[in-house]
Amino acid sequence: MKKFLRILKSIIFLGILIFACLQLNNLFIRKSLSKPWDMGNKIGGFFNESEDYKAMFFGTSHAYCSFEPLYIYEKTGMKSYVLSSQKQPLKITATYIKEALKRKNPKVIFVDIYGGIFKITEDLGVVNSYSDYLPMSLNKLKMVATKVPRGFKAPALFPLVAYHSRWDDLKDEDYHFDKKTYEDYLKGYVLLKGQSQDFKKDIIKDKENFLKSVASFDEEAYLKENLKAIDEIIKTCQKNGAQVYFVKTPIYSYSYYADNIKVFKKYLEDRGAKFIDFNEFYHEMGLHKDDFYDPHHLNVSGAEKFNDFFIDYMKREGVFQENLAKDKSWLEDLKTYNINKS
Repeated sequence: MKKFLRILKSIIFLGILIFACLQLNNLFIRKSLSKPWDMGNKIGGFFNESEDYKAMFFGTSHAYCSFEPLYIYEKTGMKSYVLSSQKQPLKITATYIKEALKRKNPKVIFVDIYGGIFKITEDLGVVNSYSDYLPMSLNKLKMVATKVPRGFKAPALFPLVAYHSRWDDLKDEDYHFDKKTYEDYLKGYVLLKGQSQDFKKDIIKDKENFLKSVASFDEEAYLKENLKAIDEIIKTCQKNGAQVYFVKTPIYSYSYYADNIKVFKKYLEDRGAKFIDFNEFYHEMGLHKDDFYDPHHLNVSGAEKFNDFFIDYMKREGVFQENLAKDKSWLEDLKTYNINKS
């Protein structure tokens, strides 16, 4: 009896400790509510959504600055969501897709492959950006155990480890914050207007990153990791009856990455996967330098040009159809979008 009581007390204590840690996580975690990069709303908001989606988009910031669910809805009546994070490795994208398919039933999934053509350095910022707003689940535990780099597993599981020094920065919104309030009317899209003041500097910086990327692109461990992620994504989509397209959305500094994309394209073709490099259709889209916020991301003007072409392309593929956009909630969000983009 005494042994049973000791075990029971230990279980209760452990439960209280875990609950306390989770509450402190919610307190210290960066809420990321400042637009346009309010990733707390965009990632966390997805897990608060009750409706289903016919299409979903995954990947890095290249995905969330390119695909516009509201614009796509206006043209096709198809509801969609962009669930991605900055510099997201493909292995993490595979987990995101698994987690999304637990909740939604998209018929088609689009994966931007930037996380595979550029050697991403997973620092604390990158790890926390993809782990902070992902709810606790078996998928997340597996992700932390097998995919998060050694040294970052603790903060990926408990952001408190990374943010405990925020005592002096805590505000009322931290103390009264409820994750259920995460919401994004743009459905994961990041609306960028105009052009970054550092555009020219970013081009130079991008070339430096490119040279580093070339040096590490053919590393056996790196390629093996990405091929494993591709296989995991394909298998997950097949299991859930979802069609998957691997894509590369438009980037201004395309020439730096063209060769790497071709190599990646070969890997995808060998696996029988569908791949579309939309950079091959620059002229058809009518894209110009002014359509890019920076060398990697489309602004809203460029995004609409891209989405017009993307929608027509998917109609020819038989994926998108002409359906009436009549959901009042989405149409109200579309009005807000049209106001904010101007």
